[in-house]
Amino acid sequence: MQNRAMIFGILVASACYAQTQTDTPVQFDVVSVKMHNPENQGGGIQLLPNGIHLVNLPLQDFIREAYGLTLNDQIVGTPSWANSERFDVEAKVDSADVAAFRKLTLDQIRQMGRPILTNRFKLASHEETKVLPVYALIVGKGETKLKLSTMSSEDANARTGVIEMRHPSNPNGSMNELIARGITMDQLAKALSKQDLGRVVLDNTGLTGKYDFTLSWAPANVAADPNSANTSGPSIFTVVTERLGLKLESQKGAVPVLVIDHIEMPSPN
Repeated sequence: MQNRAMIFGILVASACYAQTQTDTPVQFDVVSVKMHNPENQGGGIQLLPNGIHLVNLPLQDFIREAYGLTLNDQIVGTPSWANSERFDVEAKVDSADVAAFRKLTLDQIRQMGRPILTNRFKLASHEETKVLPVYALIVGKGETKLKLSTMSSEDANARTGVIEMRHPSNPNGSMNELIARGITMDQLAKALSKQDLGRVVLDNTGLTGKYDFTLSWAPANVAADPNSANTSGPSIFTVVTERLGLKLESQKGAVPVLVIDHIEMPSPN
């Protein structure tokens, strides 16, 4: 697997989860859905100038990304093949829509994947909520250490709301890294939810700005390994506090859940 992966910014409200149509000004013109060749290693999610490319992805992961969920546990009722079978999906907009596509928020691009699920996988679903243990992202004592992003003022064409994750292929002696460019605290909370914390992270900071920053922390298994060369690396909880002036606090909260009512194997291209 690649040790660099792009995570789309997430700004999806729970009321939008059951939608199958998008509110974006453009839609994908050409969509290809194929079973992944197991002989080809690697995979991930790639954002292209004119579309998206998903490689070696379980359908459940595609659903999670399209609906702005953070954990697979937030999807209920998927058949076993949605986890075992892997797919390659490539979707592109018409050449006349490329300029408009490049101006879309990453949330809008995420929503553009939902008609693919509806049309090719016959997905029908509805939204519920459950009260589960969560981590609340809150402001720590004193002022935050966040600085507002200057990306938009420096480059009018810059795509903000991007989080790049770097996970080492060999975690012994290496650090995880999160590079944020023009992201909101809601987007940060969603990204932190995917860092093997075992809980959804909810944004309770009350902060409404967009920020740039980089976080580096030791993988959880490094600190637990007495033979690791990097046992002194900070935890994700520590760097959130020391670098951003925020805190991850254990609480219980309402978490959105997507319930699958119907889904089918994709129709051939």
